[in-house]
Amino acid sequence: MTNYFPVVLDQASHQWLLGLPKDSFDSWEELQQAFIDNFIATCEQPVTNMVSRGYGIEKNEPLRDYIRCFSDMCLKIPKISHDEDISAFIKGLRFHEALRSKLLQKRPSMITELLATAKNYADTDDAEKLIRDDVRGTQQNE
Repeated sequence: MTNYFPVVLDQASHQWLLGLPKDSFDSWEELQQAFIDNFIATCEQPVTNMVSRGYGIEKNEPLRDYIRCFSDMCLKIPKISHDEDISAFIKGLRFHEALRSKLLQKRPSMITELLATAKNYADTDDAEKLIRDDVRGTQQNE
């Protein structure tokens, strides 16, 4: 296995390996630990809990952006339950009271149901924004 190790490394890792003094390690385990110690800080660490990380929608953030970011975040969290995902999503809805209220009244049991409801609200938000922009444009032209 040690013979193939340099073959699978990216350029930075390969340079690190080439820069080590000869006979730096007595075992595969020592090399493995040195590699981990050297590169652990550069690796993206999995998020374990969105709520504890303070994840939530920003004041002027469009709902659709929040949904997209939330979905991306869910993919990065290992072994999180649907209930934890749903709770985190609802807690993060600080500036979308209507959606938050609906989800609290009839809590979805699956992420797909949650995201479908949120998408419907985002579609409504987008339509309302277009109408507001159209009304403003009409008023400015008068």
